[in-house]
Amino acid sequence: MDPIWLELGRLVESGAPGALVTITRTAGSAYQREGTKMLFRASGENLGTISGGCLEVDIFERCRAVLATGTPRIVTYTPESMIDTIFGFGSGCLGTIDLLIEPTEAWREGRARQMLDEICRRVRSGERFGVLTLLREGDELSLPLRRLLIDSRRELAEGDAWVPRALLDAAITAVTATDRRPSRNLRKSANGRSAEALIDVFVPPQRVILFGAGEDARPLAAIAAQAGMEVAVVDWRPELLRAERFPEGTALHCLRPEDFPGEVALTGSPAVVLMSHGYEADRTVLDCLLENAPSLGYLGILGPRSRTDRLLEDLGVEEGEVPLARTPAGLDLGADTPEEIALSIVAEILAVRKHRRGTPLVEPALDRARTDRAPQKA
Repeated sequence: MDPIWLELGRLVESGAPGALVTITRTAGSAYQREGTKMLFRASGENLGTISGGCLEVDIFERCRAVLATGTPRIVTYTPESMIDTIFGFGSGCLGTIDLLIEPTEAWREGRARQMLDEICRRVRSGERFGVLTLLREGDELSLPLRRLLIDSRRELAEGDAWVPRALLDAAITAVTATDRRPSRNLRKSANGRSAEALIDVFVPPQRVILFGAGEDARPLAAIAAQAGMEVAVVDWRPELLRAERFPEGTALHCLRPEDFPGEVALTGSPAVVLMSHGYEADRTVLDCLLENAPSLGYLGILGPRSRTDRLLEDLGVEEGEVPLARTPAGLDLGADTPEEIALSIVAEILAVRKHRRGTPLVEPALDRARTDRAPQKA
């Protein structure tokens, strides 16, 4: 779930003052990207982060100014302007960031309130959708802000009917895109006039289903939850499915292997990890998962590859017929402890979801030096 939207709904309902901050455009290096949000309360508390802490003090003061006037505004931070007036250093990022700051009061009534209620409903239900906000027409901030809600079926769900056609087409494309970061700034020109908008795409969190509630499932559930994933744990042993053993919000399902998946939905590309340490149980559940393989986003199997080979052989399946299966589950991090193994599995799930290889962002300097010193073949 997106806690910012839900907390905004609660803040608006309570009547307490606050400000919603949204990144509408980035250029160059930036800590966060378009669509990232932060909620400031007038009491001084905040939810979320824009810069990792470098700009938040200054942003808070700008939020107070917006609350004083009641008028949204766009603030631009450039590498030259990102100088902390107290400590004398900048954000550490060499990019430009545009922020939309709007008082929560603007969401309290009328169509804006209807829009917020619909957004929160869709967030809770796990739907994919986009919120298109018209920011500028020409060089002027478009006030009052106009928004359009677009669902994953490319249909207009809620909001104002008028928006430049070119922006609308680009927004619909973004909502259905498979990019890692579908939210983006849109700029289009038509009939000699330019318009700028933000399409803020809500992507449902990755669902993770753990079959097996043993001790090694606990750190896996905890790390997955910390990464923003929705975790469900399935086991046939009720003594292992105690709520205090797992993070708050973990869905616990007591099911016998032969009854799997029961009420546990396998739709929506969930990541499933087999880790019951019971051979017969894993085989039974694996048989079910293979029948539903097209709907899965990830399938990890704990244990040595020889064990998985035996499972597949018993089921009459060749390993090449199950390209989705990761066995042993996890990236090669040299993991030994349950916590390290859990980290490697969550990292692999994330890499698969983001269509990445799970390799280092850069080659370590030490490895480069070793390569440079290696003798060259003639």
